[in-house]
Amino acid sequence: MSKSIIRSETDCLNCGNEVTARYCSHCGQENREPYESFWSLLIHFVEDMTHFDGALFKTCKTLFTQPGELTQAYLLGKRSRYLHPIRFYLFTSAFFFLTLFYVFQPLQFRLNKDLKAIEVASFQVKLDKRGAYLNSSEIQSYKKNQLAKPESERDSPLFQNIIFHFYELQKKYPESKQFYKALYEGVTHKMSQVLFLTIPLLALILQVVFIRRKHFYFMHHGIFVLHMATSWFIVLLLRNVLDLVQLALSWEFIDVVKSFIMLAWCYFYYKSFKNFYQLKGIRSIGLFTASFFLQLILVFVVFVSLVLFSFFSL
Repeated sequence: MSKSIIRSETDCLNCGNEVTARYCSHCGQENREPYESFWSLLIHFVEDMTHFDGALFKTCKTLFTQPGELTQAYLLGKRSRYLHPIRFYLFTSAFFFLTLFYVFQPLQFRLNKDLKAIEVASFQVKLDKRGAYLNSSEIQSYKKNQLAKPESERDSPLFQNIIFHFYELQKKYPESKQFYKALYEGVTHKMSQVLFLTIPLLALILQVVFIRRKHFYFMHHGIFVLHMATSWFIVLLLRNVLDLVQLALSWEFIDVVKSFIMLAWCYFYYKSFKNFYQLKGIRSIGLFTASFFLQLILVFVVFVSLVLFSFFSL
């Protein structure tokens, strides 16, 4: 804990009651001197975010070494020793995206100056150097072709809007590389909010899968999904570190390591699923496969929707 200077006075500066120990028994505020240096403020910030007494590391250790047990412990009321699931998720996701935008991405562009692809957080966009833009004659030909067809045989309104909007974006982004980079940045900057809003939907899938288990409530599934999503951010963070190491040292075997980590996370998710829902044998595999498949479909739909929204927002 930080070495705060304790006041000699015994009146609480927050509520005015008498303080007989380090903390006020009425409101819980520490009876320290109100003046703080910048370093002291920074220390308190780190303590507040991580429970500097080791709760963050204890939570991470339990999450990965005892799959499913962290969620069980929270639901059983063992909460003081671990970070709250929402706080744990928000801290981890915020740290991931901050390092992504301000550490990993700049370093990756610097290490790979002759950039042929944007590769961050397992997301890749190939940059087409051939300039695959539509010219005016091609767009006019497309319009005429669509009008000539019967309405039932025309492309969907969504697809047509994509084509026309893409053509209009050529004026804003003269090079295809600029367009793909802008789209990538638009998607990644919105991803954190979208993923957080997706968590209740992922929990809803588990609610449907286990609808016959009346002792599992929506909140139970939500806590489990929060812990799994947090573990995914930690894995992606590790993967990004390996990406930078690979760029810096050109070690090809790191590709194998990254693939192993992703497979290991899938197995970890299965073990957590099996342990938390107390499943055995073939039943655990069947329910996990069904849940995982439905969740993948949901994430894919959400991701495509995010890409389309970012595209039309350019």
